[in-house]
Amino acid sequence: MDVPHPLQSILQSFLVSDASAVLFAPQVLERLSSSCLAPSSHLQKWCTRITSLIHSKDPGARWAGISFAYRTSALSEQLLIEHARSWIGIVLPLFSKPEPKPILKVSMRYLRLVLGAAAGHPEFQRQVAAPAVPKICAALLHIAENSIDTNSRALATQVLSQLVMSYPSQHRALSSKLFALCYGIFGGSSPQPTHARLLDVTADLFSTLHYLGGKVGGVNTWRSCLDAVLYASWVAWAALRTTFPSSMTHLSGQTLNMEGTTPSYFGPLPGDPLTANLLCLDRLNCNITAICALLRAPVQRPVKVPTGNLVAFSCALLACTDEEQQSERLLNPQVRALEVGALPQIWMHGCRLLSCLCQVAQKLVAPSASRIVTIIACQLERIQENSQRSAFLQIAHDILSHCSVVGSSIAVTRLMRTTIASLSQLYLPQSAQGGDASSQKTGKKRVRDFQDGDALSTRQQVLCATSDSCNAILVALDVIHEGLKNMELPLQVRSLSTRVLLSLLLSLPSTPPQSLSYDLNVYNQFVKRVREICLDNAVGTSEMSRFVGLVLRCCAVEASLAKLQSSVDLLIHPRRPPPSQRLPSLEFLLLSSAEENKDQAAARQAHGLSGHNGTVEGTSPVVLEKIGEPARVPSLVQERSPAPPLKPDRPTDISPPNLSPPTDSVPESHDISMVMHTQSHPSPPRVQPLPAIQRQEQPPKPVITVPVTLIADEDNEEVPSIDMDSDSDA
Repeated sequence: MDVPHPLQSILQSFLVSDASAVLFAPQVLERLSSSCLAPSSHLQKWCTRITSLIHSKDPGARWAGISFAYRTSALSEQLLIEHARSWIGIVLPLFSKPEPKPILKVSMRYLRLVLGAAAGHPEFQRQVAAPAVPKICAALLHIAENSIDTNSRALATQVLSQLVMSYPSQHRALSSKLFALCYGIFGGSSPQPTHARLLDVTADLFSTLHYLGGKVGGVNTWRSCLDAVLYASWVAWAALRTTFPSSMTHLSGQTLNMEGTTPSYFGPLPGDPLTANLLCLDRLNCNITAICALLRAPVQRPVKVPTGNLVAFSCALLACTDEEQQSERLLNPQVRALEVGALPQIWMHGCRLLSCLCQVAQKLVAPSASRIVTIIACQLERIQENSQRSAFLQIAHDILSHCSVVGSSIAVTRLMRTTIASLSQLYLPQSAQGGDASSQKTGKKRVRDFQDGDALSTRQQVLCATSDSCNAILVALDVIHEGLKNMELPLQVRSLSTRVLLSLLLSLPSTPPQSLSYDLNVYNQFVKRVREICLDNAVGTSEMSRFVGLVLRCCAVEASLAKLQSSVDLLIHPRRPPPSQRLPSLEFLLLSSAEENKDQAAARQAHGLSGHNGTVEGTSPVVLEKIGEPARVPSLVQERSPAPPLKPDRPTDISPPNLSPPTDSVPESHDISMVMHTQSHPSPPRVQPLPAIQRQEQPPKPVITVPVTLIADEDNEEVPSIDMDSDSDA
């Protein structure tokens, strides 16, 4: 039985009617693959069925047909090019009708797929895509402006931003409507803020509108867009600081002569102070989002970024405080309370803008680094909220990482001291942090006696109970790491930072993980980060380099790292003190087998240095008796077994000169005993004795032995002992 084609089974089983097509649409989309769309007799039937579903009067069938067309075009580029003209002609009129949201969404996705694929086919782009782009963009603009559904508006705006970059010349006629669409979103909303996803896609569309000016005019268009939203941000910030005279003076001192570029979407503020405050906050958020999108946008030609104006605006946002005073006659308590309550959001917007500027401009922010670091240090001394502290610390880390040298040592010192104080909860006990009770004159003895009472308590307070507090500590460690690299940091603060890091390195391993955070992974992050910082600062000639051994020993938690630490110690400290047990000298070594004990004799025999009768094979017993066992010397050195010293009555010269006669004068005799070094390898092969030489019988003569000496020859071999009375001429 032949297996039916996949398209045939789909057409006969799932697409019999419009209702079944809607019901089984998910199963059909899962079964479709590129192999199913290979050329066959059922492929044309499949495309015809899709066209009939798109033409259906049932909204569900139309949705299923467009979904099948989208999936087919994504799997087969040939079918996309072949049927795009007819399917676009059917889908495009649906935008002008009150269609359900699923149909509009899948239609926009299909059009985005087709127009995106046309970039690789110039002929298809010229004949099909380019003529359809103005109509498609007009339909998408209508949805983005008039649709009630926020997700539909966001998707339409996202498709528009992608089409503007791909077909800029086809959108020049719609440039005014596109700018109006973006400015309408940037105007803000109240009391509900602007939808986050809608704001992000609108900012992306706004960052691509400079493509409408071409390669030459695009630079000026980009700069005019940036100046417009920057001026709108200044105006929104000034509306939030009406009860602070110093802020208004700071704004009047700015040279922002951009009245002609003021956006028209800034209408009059509502009369209700609460609604006006929320509207200004949302306007500030929208325009800063637009500035960040413009800074990250791709450009066709280099543009001039107004770094000075952006840094001035960021500093104005970060330097806002609630300590400014105003005369009671002009002060509105309600407005004053609302503006003071808006300070945390203003700080967050300033941190976001400055972080984006540091990532884009990088070293161009260096001239203003001292000013920014000073403002951050002042704010960190006032702020106690962990989320706000982590935001300011992140900005400090970005500044220090991109600016290796900060011009003011006072600013860096102030920042480092504030950052170190935020880590005190990790390396100081709880009793040492709060000094309120101990500072009182009465009850000091009671506090001193019971200040460690928390050690017996079963309820331990977690140091980092929230994710914001954990993030603040991690960012503070990064700031200290970057601050130690700064050249303007004084030696005293550098030493203090080093001691704090060493304290953390020594105290964290003994701290229970559950006392730091409810999340046990936070403890591992802390320990890992502290070890990385200490190892990085221990390299070179820094203050931490004096404690390299301590750092390595604390970081060596595994066996391999411990071995590495030992090796590094040998490299760092090559000069070691002499060993406590000195090696025996030559005069204390055993030179006779008669002087060895039972253990030494057993060891010699175990190395195969004795024959059947207790002598070395190939050696005369008399010679062995006088010469001793020189092969025992290396084993004594290796085993380090104590040897009984030999105390001669008088000093003897163990190194007489001219011990080795010329080679041609050495007699041939089997009475010569060769000294061999015994190693730790198995016993050497047995040496067969030389055959005796026939000679005349002579009376025995006394044997004169020569002590063994070491000759510094080329091979470092010992000189053999020679029997001087041996007669080889006999």
